[in-house]
Amino acid sequence: MKTNDFLQKIYEINPETGNYIIEISLDTYSDIFNDWDHSTIMKRDLNPDLSEFLNGCSADIPLRYGVDIVFYISNQARNREVEEKITQKLKNYYSFYLRSHKRLLKDYYKRTVVYAGASFSFLAASIFLENILPESIFFETLLEGLDIGGWVFLWEAISFFFFRRKKILNTIRGYERFVNSSVYFRYEGKVR
Repeated sequence: MKTNDFLQKIYEINPETGNYIIEISLDTYSDIFNDWDHSTIMKRDLNPDLSEFLNGCSADIPLRYGVDIVFYISNQARNREVEEKITQKLKNYYSFYLRSHKRLLKDYYKRTVVYAGASFSFLAASIFLENILPESIFFETLLEGLDIGGWVFLWEAISFFFFRRKKILNTIRGYERFVNSSVYFRYEGKVR
């Protein structure tokens, strides 16, 4: 079965944007936020279950597709001002994590350069010192330590660049998708 066929059984597609729609049913606006946080809407944290649900849905949908978020509210009258605040809060929430992961990626790139530099320094020192130092158990151990250290630093640089980087980039793309998503509110099954 194709991925698109499977996804279309779970998620609707917005005919106007072509984005997959993540649908969430709630009783009231306050269900969007953490029950333990009683700050104003713009300062409140998202409900952890909602955040986990959105991240799970995002993991289902390939990153090449956009998403729209639709909240179905069953026990509350429409309030456009609150809708705008909730939409902004969602975007701020994911913007924060987006910036955080971009900083993490930048930090990993810096560490990769440092690790690669340390690796080549250790290996070059080992090669250079091999012909200079007299043969003794102490100097042989030192040279082995430089070789091992050089290869360990090189492995760290390679492992980040080829393995861990992709996961962080996918997380960043997922957060970007939420920052750029459209948020809709529907009441008792009708768009107002």
